[in-house]
Amino acid sequence: MGNMCTSEQKEHFEDKAEAAVDAVKEVAEDIRATVAEGVEQAKEIAEDVKEKVEEVVEKTKDVAEDAKEAVADAVADPQGKAEEVAETVQERAAEAVAEVKEVAAGVAEAAADTMTAAVAAVTGTMIVEFDDGKGSSKALDFKSKAIGFTLKRSGGCCTSAPKAKVVVDKVDKNQEACKLGVKRGWAIKTINGKHVTGLEEATKFLEEGKARLAEA
Repeated sequence: MGNMCTSEQKEHFEDKAEAAVDAVKEVAEDIRATVAEGVEQAKEIAEDVKEKVEEVVEKTKDVAEDAKEAVADAVADPQGKAEEVAETVQERAAEAVAEVKEVAAGVAEAAADTMTAAVAAVTGTMIVEFDDGKGSSKALDFKSKAIGFTLKRSGGCCTSAPKAKVVVDKVDKNQEACKLGVKRGWAIKTINGKHVTGLEEATKFLEEGKARLAEA
């Protein structure tokens, strides 16, 4: 009669439905965990920026205090040291402004690095920033564990640590790095917002980043 389902077909359908529900739950849990991590990264950004801004405020206060002291010196000795005091004020102000600019640059860099880490966490990618050796930086998103490149220390084992860079040693054909345009010899600057200073550190950051990626 008609298209009646057998008990076996019904059971098979129920198993499929249950598997689909479980898959949706798993995806939802992954999204929840990823978003939670992104929120934590955002909190870190806010905290880093707050600390840096406080540094800028303190430096600005120091500039004002130095100027105040110098003016007081000029008032106390109006006869011969006015020019000398004025030069001192200018020097102190220039030094303080340079320090404030340095701290402000640190704010921007810290925020950018932490934001990169947050974006990587939310999108489920690994963001690697390369220096192509021609004055340009390239931030590329890797989405699978088969990233397709290996690393080495530039200049060989005898290069001193401060001068050595971590560079791309080999790019596998038809793998993700190749498709993204990565070239042998490119230096690694950051991995998910973390600055790379050595081969061991870079390898560690890569393994941490790959652990979050999908299988190839």
